[in-house]
Amino acid sequence: MKTPAFWYKDAPTPLARFLAPLSTLYKTISKHHQSKATPAHMDIPVLCVGNLVAGGSGKTPVAIALNKLLHAHHISQSPAFLTRGYGGNVQGPEAVNSADPDPQMWGDEALLLAHHAPTIVAKDRAAGARYAEGAGADLIILDDGLQNYSLIKDISFCVVDGFSGFGNRQVLPAGPLRQPLEDGFKGIDACILIGDDTRNVRKDIPDHIQIFTARLVPTNLNDLPDSVSYFAFCGIGVPDKFRKTLLDHSFNIIGFYDFPDHHPYTLHDLSGLVQQALDHNARLITTEKDFVRLPEFPQKTMIDVLSVDVVFDAPDDVAAFIKGKLGR
Repeated sequence: MKTPAFWYKDAPTPLARFLAPLSTLYKTISKHHQSKATPAHMDIPVLCVGNLVAGGSGKTPVAIALNKLLHAHHISQSPAFLTRGYGGNVQGPEAVNSADPDPQMWGDEALLLAHHAPTIVAKDRAAGARYAEGAGADLIILDDGLQNYSLIKDISFCVVDGFSGFGNRQVLPAGPLRQPLEDGFKGIDACILIGDDTRNVRKDIPDHIQIFTARLVPTNLNDLPDSVSYFAFCGIGVPDKFRKTLLDHSFNIIGFYDFPDHHPYTLHDLSGLVQQALDHNARLITTEKDFVRLPEFPQKTMIDVLSVDVVFDAPDDVAAFIKGKLGR
């Protein structure tokens, strides 16, 4: 679904207040689920990357950045990603086969992760962790795992987007929070704040939680055509963040269309987008996460991709924090 605009108002709207009883029910069910969990312990470290809100905060690029940091600082030689494969139909545990990049099978995030390290898809995360360990991983990067209680985590990172923050600070469906902030922060070792803190989220984060800052940096600007008009589109949790990134880097955006998060693109969708671009003598541009969900079609060469990396402002400090937590 598309992210409701009222989630990101500064204060709860009448609709949010109307939905508050459902939020109470959601919190009750979530706490019951947590109380019934029996977390499994692994013989290798589990490094969790997650967030406290529904929708996009940058978990996937942060997981990829941490994988690179683990290698660069010799913390892990063979890490593996573990993900539930949201949007895919594989139950797992199963390693993503990059030779068969079907998003309906694996999910878009799993396909992106598999470009960087072995990636295990498993609805049962404990079974997936055992699979990864048996396949030779010496560390597990657990993607989107803060609200999953089936594994004991050695380190838990909460990714926070400075652009959208915690929204109206209400729990689903009255707001974007997956759990109350005070509950979510109990299991977090550090926050990774991406971009400028325009929503003043630092005031919500307890003093004992370390905060690391990072930026989303486009990596392929020199590979994209010069002086081109673009019609942009995406199906991500916070589409305005993609729009802002394009505008911040002086792209000439003549139109923008946002689909629901994880939208399964059809040929009908793409023909409409292509026609919009042709009508304005423009090209199309989208995110890496969206591009892996596109079916093959004749005009696919009209679509450019903006590639981005998460870059830590103080990578040595992040590495030292991880080493300290792991006793290395």
